[in-house]
Amino acid sequence: MRRIDDIFPDLGFVPALIIVIVIGIALQLSGAWITMLIAGVFGGLFTRRHRYAFLAGLLGVAIAWTGIFAYLAATAQAMAIAEFFIGLLGLGGMGWLVIVISVMLGAFLGGFGGLFGRSLVEFIDDFSSETQVAPTQVKPVEEIESEE
Repeated sequence: MRRIDDIFPDLGFVPALIIVIVIGIALQLSGAWITMLIAGVFGGLFTRRHRYAFLAGLLGVAIAWTGIFAYLAATAQAMAIAEFFIGLLGLGGMGWLVIVISVMLGAFLGGFGGLFGRSLVEFIDDFSSETQVAPTQVKPVEEIESEE
């Protein structure tokens, strides 16, 4: 049985980061923020260390969400909506804080998704390699008795 690490090559940090950014933007356009965990998992698939998997997911989703929020702030009413929500807490004029908190939450989702993905790959690879036992030759009882 092939290992998962043999199927997905170790591309390094920067290519994994670019993959997470692209997948993060594509999944965010679906409207489900929880899918950032899946975007982070791709960071774990294409790196070999937990640290790089976490950073690829964290920075990839943070850059993706920052780009999306920048686009929405330029073309839509993103800042007005952010001002409305922060105004409910009595912090008028700090609409940017809502966007910063949102980007941080998304970044941590991506980071922990990358960490989970790397850990899951290593667990499955270790488990599958331990369960494969080399075949042994079993002698029939007649051969054992004839040797004695």
